[in-house]
Amino acid sequence: MTKISSLFVCGLLVITAFTLVSCNSENEIPTVTENELPEVIAQDFNSRYGDNTIEHVYTGSDFYRHTGQQETMVYSKDKAGNELFVAYVDNVWNRTVQTLSAINDLPDAVRWSFFKEVPNATKYEFRKINEVSQACISGTYYELCYLLYDSVFANDSSIPSLHTLVIDSEGTVIKSCGYELNNAAYVRPLSSDIDWISERYSAAVVLGYVNDMGYDEYLIMHNGVLKSVSFDSNSIDTRWKETRYALPKDIVVPSRVLDTLHRLHSDFTYTEVSFTETPTGNYYTFIDGTRKDRLGYNIGVD
Repeated sequence: MTKISSLFVCGLLVITAFTLVSCNSENEIPTVTENELPEVIAQDFNSRYGDNTIEHVYTGSDFYRHTGQQETMVYSKDKAGNELFVAYVDNVWNRTVQTLSAINDLPDAVRWSFFKEVPNATKYEFRKINEVSQACISGTYYELCYLLYDSVFANDSSIPSLHTLVIDSEGTVIKSCGYELNNAAYVRPLSSDIDWISERYSAAVVLGYVNDMGYDEYLIMHNGVLKSVSFDSNSIDTRWKETRYALPKDIVVPSRVLDTLHRLHSDFTYTEVSFTETPTGNYYTFIDGTRKDRLGYNIGVD
């Protein structure tokens, strides 16, 4: 499957410096004890995860997007010691992030999808394996972040390269990137975003959600095409940023677009084509996937 990728690889370097304003440290969030949990939350948690041991609970105004709602975060562990994070918004279950200890804990379809995506490498090492469930997204999906050794993508085979895959429960890779995504516990999709997506992309199905360097990104299937719909979450007045999707290899690109590409970059050859919709206009992206730097160029539709 063609991976969703960013044209400017250098932009990935900023991820280590990015910190969401909304992700308060635990010391800044009021704590409550397990016995002080609202009864409706305690009952829901016990019905879902009754065997888990609650370790910490934090509560306060919504920590993300400044919606003004009340959010309660419950941290617990199961009998095997795996971490489980559960968030409630206005006392209603909102999302769950379950940490898995090994790749064998994944569903078969997800595990085999991972093995298909990993290049021929002698070694890989997981940084995290998360199972994510969201109230406004049907079904679960999985975030796999890992170090890959002896990778064809690494400039130095002795230095591991970092990768993240997001895979839905059916085994479809819905996102791939060469860095770690923001913590799923502290960001969340909004129903208003999904309503916007439903209006623009009729009959689309939301397969997953991530926060990628400050942008809320929804991975959707629309008319059989996997698309990435991004919203800028860096301000209270969130706005649609772009929708990006890979095009099939046999796609017919308008001749005027190809003429522009060849005129500006006469020696360039491409192996991948994607299309991006934005509020200010649309463009094609042509990428040479045979190069380690994945050189590419954007050519506007108009």
